[in-house]
Amino acid sequence: MKIQNSKMIKLTFIFFITFILVYTLRTNEKKRYNFQIMLDGRESLNKVLTKIGGKDDFIFKLFLKLEKGSAKGVKAGFYEFKGRYSYRDIFNKLEAGKQKYITLTIPEGYTVNDIGRELERRKLGTKDGLEKAFKEIKGFPYPVKNANYEGYLYPETYHFSVGVSEKEIIEVMLNEFLKRFPPQKYRNKEEFYKKLIMASIVEKEAYLKNEKSLMASVFYNRLDKGMRLASDATVNYIYDNQKQKLYYKDLEIDSPYNTYLYYGLPPAPISNPSVDTFLSIENPPKTDYLFFVVTETGKHTFTKNYREHLAVQRKRNKR
Repeated sequence: MKIQNSKMIKLTFIFFITFILVYTLRTNEKKRYNFQIMLDGRESLNKVLTKIGGKDDFIFKLFLKLEKGSAKGVKAGFYEFKGRYSYRDIFNKLEAGKQKYITLTIPEGYTVNDIGRELERRKLGTKDGLEKAFKEIKGFPYPVKNANYEGYLYPETYHFSVGVSEKEIIEVMLNEFLKRFPPQKYRNKEEFYKKLIMASIVEKEAYLKNEKSLMASVFYNRLDKGMRLASDATVNYIYDNQKQKLYYKDLEIDSPYNTYLYYGLPPAPISNPSVDTFLSIENPPKTDYLFFVVTETGKHTFTKNYREHLAVQRKRNKR
C-alpha cells in the first residue's frame, strides 16, 4: 500500500512538474498571428478570448483564468497583431492600450473642407460626418457662429486609433487649439476672433514666413483707411479654393467673404492658421504699405499707392 502511495505521489509530482513546464512553455511560446480587433472596453474575458481566436485553446483559457481573471485591464481601441506573439505579449498589449494608430497631418492653412477630404482619403471619416459632429460640440470657449469651427482646427500632426469618430477627431484638434490659445490668456473673445480671421487670411496669402507681419500691416492699413481688403484668398474660399487663378468675373460673386465687394473682415476665418501666423499679425510693424504683388518666387513686392502697385504689376506681366 505504501509502495502504491509512493508511486502515486511520484506520478502526481511528475504530472505537476510536467504541467508547469508545458504551461510555462505554452504561455511564453511565440506564435505567428495576423488579425485585427476592435474592443469597446465592455467585453467579458470570454468575448475578448473569442475575438483574439483563443476560445478553443485550453492553455490560453487556463492562462486567462489563472493570471487575468477578468478583462477589466483591457483598454478600448483598435488593435493589430501582425507577427509573433506569446499569450502574455497579446494581453500585455491589450492592457497597455498599445493600439494601431494612423498618423494624420493637417497642414497650415487647411480649411474644414480640406480636412474633410483628407479624412475621406484616409478612411477616417467623411465631410458630412464632420459637419454633423460640429453640431454636437458643446461649451467651446471662443465665438462659434452656426457651428462654423473654421479657424479652430489646429494644424498639426495627430495620431488617431483606427475606428476613431469624426467627433473625437474634432475634439482632439479643438483641444490642441486651446492648448496653443488658452482662453484665460485672451479675455476679449470677440477681439481674438477678429485677429483669428486676419491670421487665416494672411496664412493663405503669404508664402514666406518673414512677409506675414508685413502683409498684416497692409490689411490693417486698408481697414484704417476705410478701404476694402480686396484679398484674393477670401474670394477663392468661396470657390472652395479650387481656382488656380482668379479672373475679374470671379470677383463679382456676391458673398460676405468677397472682400472686393464688402468692407471689413469676412464673417469667419477662411483657413486654420498656425500660432506663428497669429503671433505675426498681433503686432504688425507700422508701414505705409497698401498693396502687394506676388512674384514668381512667392516673394511679394509691397507698395504704398495704387500708381506704384500698377507699375509693379506691369513689370511682372512683361516677364
